[in-house]
Amino acid sequence: MILKTFDHGAGEMPENVVVLADGTICATLLLAGTVWFSSGEPERVVPGPADAILVGLASDTEDRLYAAVRSTDGTVTGIWRREAPHRWVRFAAAETRAGLNGITFADDGTLFGADSVNGEILSCPPGDDTLRLWLADDHLTPVSPDDPVSSTGVNGLKLWDGALWATNTAQGTVLRIGIDDGRPGEVKQMHTGIPADDFAFDSSGTLYLAVHPRDTVLRITPNGAMTILATEADGLDGPSAIAVIDDGLLVTSLGMLGRRHKPNLVHLSLDVADPALPRPRMPR
Repeated sequence: MILKTFDHGAGEMPENVVVLADGTICATLLLAGTVWFSSGEPERVVPGPADAILVGLASDTEDRLYAAVRSTDGTVTGIWRREAPHRWVRFAAAETRAGLNGITFADDGTLFGADSVNGEILSCPPGDDTLRLWLADDHLTPVSPDDPVSSTGVNGLKLWDGALWATNTAQGTVLRIGIDDGRPGEVKQMHTGIPADDFAFDSSGTLYLAVHPRDTVLRITPNGAMTILATEADGLDGPSAIAVIDDGLLVTSLGMLGRRHKPNLVHLSLDVADPALPRPRMPR
């Protein structure tokens, strides 16, 4: 079921989604420079006419939102935090070369960010204010700059079962990256042939993937069974991110690739395990 239709012409392309503790749905609108709220008005993240592109979205234990922002302006690019309604501040800076995408927190409050353009994972530990290189690896790199899929390397990031999981859209892989005392460990390729964008786990370890170029949502159970849960017929147009909720999934559709350009928020009603996974401690 389509919950919300956005205006493609106004740059309202929902790229990532987070659900707060009170049930408020939040989504970054890629080219509009705003975060959409189901319970109120959209909020501009970066003030002024900055060339801000909004991508990844995450929340902390106090339900504060963090948005990843790409920009050619060195005072803008990085991770912005919502301090209060309509008040966002830059939490962690990044180099303008960084093609930021998915973001997530580790249990100790370390922030991880995917750099899809350069094929790197960046991190910002508690107390720091800058994203720095954490891992550069061939498993993270894009394939070529020729189109939006092949030019997008490491994309979605999530912490699960003591490891950092990642998708590489261009290579069509799902990766598990060990964490050894805060440092990157073994990079293990878990699944192939899946050009996924972002993804989510439920508490059983079932993986849900937004497979952007195929207009599908894919489920992979812990025993490896794969099922296509939704397609274009369900309203998907470039699914880009997933949130697990009590009665199914919320899926953002970017509406960028192809000809339809129908960005939206879709609710898929299905049985899922408990979505209430532990949240990380406050980073600072």
